Amino acid sequence: MKNIIITLIAGLSMVGCTEIEPVRMDIHPAEKDLTALRNYKTDEHFLSITWFSNWKADGNMNTYLNTLPDSLDVIILENNFESLSPAQYTDLETVKQEKGTKVLISQNMDMVYENYQEDLEQAEKEGEYQAEKAAAEKGQEATPEEITESVKKEQDKVLEKYKQTIAALPLKLAEVLQKNGLDGISLRITNTGDAFFREQIYLLFDRIAEVLKDSRSSKLLIFEGYIGYVNHYCHVFDYLISTTHSSDRLADTQEVFYRLTDMKDFSPKQFIAYLSIENDSWKTPYSDLFSSEEITMPKHQSLALWLPAGNFRTGGIALRGIEKDYENNYGILRQTIQFVNLK
Repeated sequence: MKNIIITLIAGLSMVGCTEIEPVRMDIHPAEKDLTALRNYKTDEHFLSITWFSNWKADGNMNTYLNTLPDSLDVIILENNFESLSPAQYTDLETVKQEKGTKVLISQNMDMVYENYQEDLEQAEKEGEYQAEKAAAEKGQEATPEEITESVKKEQDKVLEKYKQTIAALPLKLAEVLQKNGLDGISLRITNTGDAFFREQIYLLFDRIAEVLKDSRSSKLLIFEGYIGYVNHYCHVFDYLISTTHSSDRLADTQEVFYRLTDMKDFSPKQFIAYLSIENDSWKTPYSDLFSSEEITMPKHQSLALWLPAGNFRTGGIALRGIEKDYENNYGILRQTIQFVNLK
């Protein structure tokens, strides 16, 4: 805790003389000289990452990637990335070519797991029905053993279905990247799953690394979710984002970081600190920070200035829920990027 406080107070002294000025966004950045921006993004620095769920490029300014801050490094698209409109292609080309921003696609394995669980429940009902139906045709009642066998038969069909579905994902995702000129994949898994599903996830890690191996110098692979999954698999990913730990204490972020340091092949620069601004809890200070003076710094500023004890250099910061920040000209995201670069 002492190390966290010292780092934060040092940051406070820097922030006190730093004014955050609003930046006017231009939907046609080709009119600006963005050479310095592209050079900045190719130099070593703390990355800024966000997710975007509004991408349509349909005339409403909050649906364009191009209205996001120029200095944002990575955008993870949560939807609308498989079949692009001409306007989306133009928007994508602008942020990639003019601004040097990386644009990734999200594969939400939580949704796959939810569907898998629902199918298992339905298979159980179907198995019970089939056992009772077969027994009734003989004028009998189904025994527990017959019901168990019938349920297993139906659920085995579900297991085979999801084994094939998950195995097919790497090639499917790689095709989307190639077709639309996108820069990588972020795998989201926040649930711990059952034994079968965890096994398929580990196989997915291996397969996706194999599929992308020829383009790994240009394609990014990010893990986001329950960090326990990446034990023995840190080498597969460029960046790791824990999204399941508590956001009330800054120490929780540090604890996740040190848990990762015990994992094979982990590099501190893989670690991306995470904060959601989907609700208003980010506006209040972390509960475990102490000072002789009242601390009023909101969480996004404190997290941006945070470094783990031992002066490890981390990878950067990721913010979720920035869509609601659009009316503020993405002011929270802009400020976070400026603060993280104070380090």
